Amino acid sequence: MRTQQFNLSDTQRFLLRNVSIIGLGLFINQMLQTVGSIVLARELGDPDRFGEVNLLLQIFGMIALFLNFGFNSSLIYAFSRKPLEAVQTNLRVALTGSFLFSLIIGLLLLALAPLLANYYHLPELRGALLLSSIMFIFSSILNIGVASFSGNRDFGTQAFFMVITTALSTTGTVLGVLLPRGSLSLLENISLWMGVGAFLTAFIICIKVERVHKPLWFGPLPIQEVKNMLAYGLPTWAGNIAKAFQQPFLVMMVGSSSVLAVGYLANGFRITGFIGIITWAFMIVTLPFVAEKAQDAQESKNRGTSCIRYNNILLYPLTAIICLYPSQINGFLFGSDYSTGDSATYIRLMALGVLFSSVGRLGGSIMAGIGKTKSTFWVMIAAGIFVVILVPMVAASSPVLAVWIYTGGWAVSALTMIGFYYYEKFTLNWWKAYGEPLLPTIAMLVMMVAGRFAKSWLPLFIVLGLLALLVFTIWIERTRKPRSKAAQRAVVVE
Repeated sequence: MRTQQFNLSDTQRFLLRNVSIIGLGLFINQMLQTVGSIVLARELGDPDRFGEVNLLLQIFGMIALFLNFGFNSSLIYAFSRKPLEAVQTNLRVALTGSFLFSLIIGLLLLALAPLLANYYHLPELRGALLLSSIMFIFSSILNIGVASFSGNRDFGTQAFFMVITTALSTTGTVLGVLLPRGSLSLLENISLWMGVGAFLTAFIICIKVERVHKPLWFGPLPIQEVKNMLAYGLPTWAGNIAKAFQQPFLVMMVGSSSVLAVGYLANGFRITGFIGIITWAFMIVTLPFVAEKAQDAQESKNRGTSCIRYNNILLYPLTAIICLYPSQINGFLFGSDYSTGDSATYIRLMALGVLFSSVGRLGGSIMAGIGKTKSTFWVMIAAGIFVVILVPMVAASSPVLAVWIYTGGWAVSALTMIGFYYYEKFTLNWWKAYGEPLLPTIAMLVMMVAGRFAKSWLPLFIVLGLLALLVFTIWIERTRKPRSKAAQRAVVVE
C-alpha cells in the first residue's frame, strides 16, 4: 500500500511564483509602453498627430495577430508534454512554418499599404507600412523562440525576453519621433526604427535558444508532424486572432473619422493594460501548468480553479479602482488635455472589458491545457461578432457607443465560456473561482464610495478601503485552506 498525495499548496506556490515572474515582466512591459506614450504625447504636443502615431501602432498590432499560424502555441504544448521531440523536431517545424507564413503576411501588406493610406487619408502611412514588412518576419522568429521557453516552464527567461522585446520596440517608436532621418516622414521613421528593434530582439533570442535548447536547426520537415502541429495550433491561432483583434479593430474604425478619439482610446488602453497584464500572466503560466496534469482530470480542475481564483483576487479590486477614479488616473499620466468626460467613459468601459475578457481568455488556456482548443475559437468569435458587425455602423458618429459594443461583446464571450465548461464536462468550483474573490473587493468599494460623501476625508477612506481589502483577503484564504487540504487528501493506491 502506498499513498499518493496531491499537495495543492505546492501547486499554488508554483502557480503564484511563476505568475509573479511573468506578471513582473508584463508590468515592466506595460510601464515601458505607457512611458513611451507619455513621451510621445508630450513631445508631439498635438492630440491629432499623437492619434496618427497610435493609429499606425494599432495597425501593427492588428497585423501581428496573424503571425505564426498557431505554430507557437503548438510548440508550447509540445515542450510541455514531449520536450525531447520538441527540441529535435517541433522547434524546427514551428520556426520554418512561421517564417514562411510571415513572408505571405509581408507580401499582403505590400499590396494593402496603398489602400490603407487612402482609407485613412494619410499618404505617409503607405511608406510606413512598406518599411514595416521586414519587421514582421523578425517578429515571427522571436515569437517562436519565446514560446520554447514558455513550453518548458522557464518563465523567468520568457519574462526577460518579453521585456527586451517591448523595450526595443518602444525605444524604436520614441527614436522615430526624436531622431528624424532625412526625407522620411514621422510615421516612416517610426516604422524604420521599430524594424531595427525587431531585428535585434530576434538575434538575441535565437542565440539564447541555441545555448539553452541546442535544437536541430536543419533537417527534414515530417509531414505528419506538420499536420499534428497545425491540428492543435490552428484553432488556438484563430481564437487568439478573434481574442485580440477587437482592440485594434475598434481603434482603426474610430480612426477613420477621428484621430483625436484614437488618442483618447490609446490612453485608455494603456491605463487598463495594467490590469490586463494580470490575466495575461495567468494565461501564459496556465497552459503548461494544466497540461502537465492533463491525464488527471480532477487535478487539472483544481489547477484551473486556482488559476482563475488568484487572477480574480488581483483583478477585481484593480478594476474597481480604475472605474472609481478614471479621470484622476488619466490626468496624472497624460495631462489634463487628454482627460475629458468621454475619456473617463472609455476607461471605465475598457476596464470592464478586461474583466469580462479574463473569463474567456483564461478559460481558453485551461481548455488548451487539457487538449481542447475549440472553445478558444468560438468564445472569441462570440466576443468579436458584435464588434465586426455593429462598430463600423456607429464608430464614425458615436465612438462612445462603439466602446459600449466592444465591452458588451466581452460580456457575451464570458457567458459562452461558462457554457463550454459544461459542454466539455470540465466544470470548476465556481464559488471558489469567482465568488469568494469578490467579497474583499465589495468591502473595499463600500469604504471608498462612502469616502466620496466625506469630502476632505476621502484619502482616509481610501486607505481604510485598501486595508479592508487586504485583511478580508487574508481572512478568506486562511479560513479556506483547511477545507482545501481535507478535500485534496491522498488517494490510496494498491
